[in-house]
Amino acid sequence: MAERYQQPSQENSAAQAAEDLAVLFPDQIITLQGQDITVTEYPFMTWLALKPSCTDIIQQFAEFLREDAEVKADDIFECFEDNFDSMKPLLSESIHQPEAFLAKLTDSEMNTLFITWWMINKHFFLQSAYRLVRKSKTPSDGQTSSSA
Repeated sequence: MAERYQQPSQENSAAQAAEDLAVLFPDQIITLQGQDITVTEYPFMTWLALKPSCTDIIQQFAEFLREDAEVKADDIFECFEDNFDSMKPLLSESIHQPEAFLAKLTDSEMNTLFITWWMINKHFFLQSAYRLVRKSKTPSDGQTSSSA
């Protein structure tokens, strides 16, 4: 028996389009120091330029992943706080503000920035950390596994 085709409603189509755009363009606007600030995803080439300054952070994330499949929020924030000198240029680049701007932020604003920035750019860090974990599990060249 044939079924009647129902065209999706305008509301559903608009909601799906908005969701698709959020995936393609994950930038978010937050209010910091009374200004609307756009937190942006790094363009790939920018990430490649920033990545060498993130080695310690990526290695810490790889350790978290070796210990547990899920990186916990507390571990993430502690890592950011412990590596704040490395974090400043990363945050500054993402919000297109000088590093001095960060010094003026309240605790609440900095937490909002960290959470938003992480949600937008975490894939760069996690992909690199997962790569390190995979490399550490792969036998070195010339070694073979045996079941002796």
